[in-house]
Amino acid sequence: MAKIWLCVICCVSGISLHAQSQQDTLQVYFRRGYAVLELELRENRKTLDELTAVLKECENDTSRHFARLHVEGNASPDGTAQVNVRLTRKRVEAVLGYLRQRVEIPDRLVSVQANGFDWEGLYLRVEDDPDCPARQEVIGLLADTPEWIYDAQGRIVDGRRKRLMDLRGGLPYRYLSEKVFPDLRNATITLYYQTDDARTPKETSDPSLGRVPGTVAGEVSDTLAAASPMGEAASVEKTSGEGEGDVRQGEIASDTLVQQPWHRLAIKTNLLYDAILMPSLEVEYRIDDRWSVAVEGSVAWWKRDSRHKYYQIATILPEGRYWFGTKKPWHGHYVGVFAGGSWYDLENGARGYKGEFFATGVSYGYMFPIGRSLSIEAGLGVGFLHTTYEEYLPIDGHYVYQQTSRTNWFGPVKVKLALVWRLWNDKKGGRR
Repeated sequence: MAKIWLCVICCVSGISLHAQSQQDTLQVYFRRGYAVLELELRENRKTLDELTAVLKECENDTSRHFARLHVEGNASPDGTAQVNVRLTRKRVEAVLGYLRQRVEIPDRLVSVQANGFDWEGLYLRVEDDPDCPARQEVIGLLADTPEWIYDAQGRIVDGRRKRLMDLRGGLPYRYLSEKVFPDLRNATITLYYQTDDARTPKETSDPSLGRVPGTVAGEVSDTLAAASPMGEAASVEKTSGEGEGDVRQGEIASDTLVQQPWHRLAIKTNLLYDAILMPSLEVEYRIDDRWSVAVEGSVAWWKRDSRHKYYQIATILPEGRYWFGTKKPWHGHYVGVFAGGSWYDLENGARGYKGEFFATGVSYGYMFPIGRSLSIEAGLGVGFLHTTYEEYLPIDGHYVYQQTSRTNWFGPVKVKLALVWRLWNDKKGGRR
């Protein structure tokens, strides 16, 4: 019964298990530029939970148990090569951390590899995609163009990615970026089995390849280097700005690596409100790469009793936001829902208005960076505003009540041009 149950699990999870099979491969996926393991992304939760169940079942199967677990981190051709090696290393660590919290996996049976750009995966997917624009040209470019092309001084002057981006005005690259690149942002997990009549797959330990930082003794890197359809192994070469000579994967991996800052918090001031002497402050917290919450407040408490001039207003507006079309955290579009209120007393030597209002509506905004920790944000809020206020007149040193009025308004209720300071770096690491 145990073997039957194991086969059912493997069939459901899409893992091809056969009587003579020695390995199973599956993938979990990540968002662009992130190493956070999101269980709700695609079918990550189902994939990992079913793999965990298989590993636990193997512990009780005396005739079949796993011999090694190999995890490879991959990335799409975005950003720089060195940053993507760091990113894929973090993806490997995220997957292993999840599995080790649920099943015991001896260190000696774990091997890892941080590939950076997954050119081989891109090549194979283009081969299988008849809808790719200029498909044969793309295949030829991937097969024949070196990843980096240097001049006589050893500087990068061209390369595979640049030529791919320039091909046919960028049409194939835009198609691949939308349709194919999301599949390349993954961690590939290969489970190797050992049966009673099979030996453990041979492990290699080439010291020139080094070990991915953060792994423990016994984990080896690049143990299963398969031949690439492009005739090259997965490697990381020199990038612009680095020293002379190629940078091997082991040399990059042996460094203490970090990801680019992923700021959790942003503090803002609305420059438009500041300009009319109503200082503003907003705090926004980033829950993940899609959702954030914010609270915006502004206050002006100016008065001149001798001239009957009052400019007093205090406003608070909480808001929830959904980000889309983002190029990276805090860079892109968002839509939001807000609701809040205000208290005010406004008079300029004549009739005065004292009351409060309630506003609710939807907002749209766009934020873009202008520095490592600074951004500019522009936005507009449209919705419903209801206010109740008392009208009064200053007469002989007294403020004489006139009437109570109410007003309803539907339309723009807030506008923003804000200076943003991003802080609270959520990604920890060492030197670059």
